[in-house]
Amino acid sequence: MSLHSITESITTSGSLLTTEIPTDWTQGRTGYGGLTAALCLKAAQQLEPERPLRSAFIGFVGPSSGEVTVNAEVVRVGRNTSSIRSSLSSAQGRGVEALFTFSAARPSVLNQEGPAAPIAPPPPDTQAPGYREGAPEFTRHLEFVWASDTIPFANCRKPRVMSWVRHRDPASRDHPLALLCLADALPPAIATTLDGFSPLSSMTWVVDFFDDTPTTEDGWWLLESHSDFATGGHSSQDMTIWNTRGKCVAKGRQMVTVFA
Repeated sequence: MSLHSITESITTSGSLLTTEIPTDWTQGRTGYGGLTAALCLKAAQQLEPERPLRSAFIGFVGPSSGEVTVNAEVVRVGRNTSSIRSSLSSAQGRGVEALFTFSAARPSVLNQEGPAAPIAPPPPDTQAPGYREGAPEFTRHLEFVWASDTIPFANCRKPRVMSWVRHRDPASRDHPLALLCLADALPPAIATTLDGFSPLSSMTWVVDFFDDTPTTEDGWWLLESHSDFATGGHSSQDMTIWNTRGKCVAKGRQMVTVFA
């Protein structure tokens, strides 16, 4: 099932949202974090359908799979900003705690551009190669075109990853949840420095959006992550997203636990 299909299968009852995380949207023993975050956002947008998403704080507090329910509640609605809390649960217990901040752009003297896009080959005009055996199941639904000289678990010197990413299903590329859903698709940057596979898991994720309605061409987004701190089994990384025109549309931070 594509992102579009999953959202079409959602049932709602008041502020409660229910759907299924298919096995091909999992990452290890849990649902892919980008999808569970997107489902939390979907529930929040039920309560704040007008203002655009400006910032998201996601806590991956436990595994989630199978049937999931998401409950959203208004924390506060102010003159310019709305804050909505969402909680996702499954038979395994609480899986995700999220806080979303919605705020529309307004006239301002400030006009500072985000970081320039790094040098990268343009995305292809054709569909990227399909699923690679051994990759996380959720990657079946996304297309990746690697754009950095570092790859996971290859004992590289630089803890950095970069790739063009888009939804494989054309109907999902312009979906309101599309960008948040794929924004967590890259493997943790610190994985490039490991000389063999080790389990890794996202703990927290903060992402800020700079446009009310980010757009790109053919669904492609350039994602880049680099780790700037790693010790004691944890790594902190900086994350950036650009559209095909080189405009920075989002910045994020993530804490990852590494079992190595």
